[in-house]
Amino acid sequence: MEIEGVFPPVTTPFDDNGCIVHDHLAENIKRWNETDISGYLILGSNSESVFLNEEERLEIVKTARKSIPPLKRMLVGTGLECTKGTIEFTRRAADCGADIAVVITPHFFKSNMSHEAYMKHYLMVADSSPIPVLLYNVPSFTGLNLEAGTASSLSAHENIIGIKDSSGNVEQLSEIISLTGDKEFSVLTGSSIVLYPSMCVGAAGGIMAITCVLPEKCSDIIRLYKDGNHAEAKELQMRLIEPTITVTSRYGVPGLKVAMDLFGYYGGRSRLPLLPIASAEIEEIKNIFTGAGFI
Repeated sequence: MEIEGVFPPVTTPFDDNGCIVHDHLAENIKRWNETDISGYLILGSNSESVFLNEEERLEIVKTARKSIPPLKRMLVGTGLECTKGTIEFTRRAADCGADIAVVITPHFFKSNMSHEAYMKHYLMVADSSPIPVLLYNVPSFTGLNLEAGTASSLSAHENIIGIKDSSGNVEQLSEIISLTGDKEFSVLTGSSIVLYPSMCVGAAGGIMAITCVLPEKCSDIIRLYKDGNHAEAKELQMRLIEPTITVTSRYGVPGLKVAMDLFGYYGGRSRLPLLPIASAEIEEIKNIFTGAGFI
C-alpha cells in the first residue's frame, strides 16, 4: 500500500471544560472531505493524544471513521511507549476502522533507544499489526531521531510501508528516499516548511499541521510540482513559511486551533496544561495569515 498526497493531523475539539465535542470533529472532517486531501491522521501529535485516555482515543477513531469516506485513508496514531501496549492498541484501532497505524518512536528511556531497540520494537509491531504500519519520527517532541539507516532497515518488512519524518531535515529525508528507493516505501514530510523541497527529492507528500487550516494550499503545492510549475510552487511554499512557524514552533496546538477558528473550522480550546492564546496573540496570528495573503 503506497500513500501520497497531503493529510491533516486532525485536532481534537474540546469544550471549555475539556470535554471532547464529537459533533465538531465530524463537522471539521465533513468540510475537509470537500478538498483534495488524500486522507487524515487521527490521534497524531496535534490531536493532543497524550492527554487522552484509551477510551477517549477509540471513541475519536470511531467518530472519524463514520465521517471519512472510503476513498480517503484514515491513518491513526497508535504508538505507545511499550511494545506490548502499542501492539494491543494498534489492534483495537484497526477494529475501529483504522487503515494505517502511525507509530511514534518510543522515547522515555532515551539512552536505551538504540538501533537494535527500534528494530525489535517496530518489527514486533509490524508482525502483529492487522494493518500497515507507518514509522513516525518527530525529534522536537521525542528528543530522539530515527536514523535513516534504521528506517531503511525497517523498510524491508512488508507491513512497514513508509515514514512520516517530522525532523524538517531535507538532507535526512533525501537519504531515507535514496536508501529505500527500490522498495514500495512512502516517505512523507511532517513539516510544510519543506514540502516543496521534499517533493523535489522524491517525497510522496506530507502530514502537516498547516493542512488543518489551509488544505487546498498544501494540495496546490503538490499539484503545481507535478505539473512542472516550479516557480508557482516555490512562491506558495514561501508564503506558507511564516504561518506554519506560527502554528507549530511559536504557538503550537493552541495557535493552530486559533487559526482553525479564523478559517471557519472548529479549533476551540486545548486541554490543560496547554494554556489558551491571549487576545494579543490571536490578533498576531490573524495578522500573519493576512500578511501572507490567506485572509
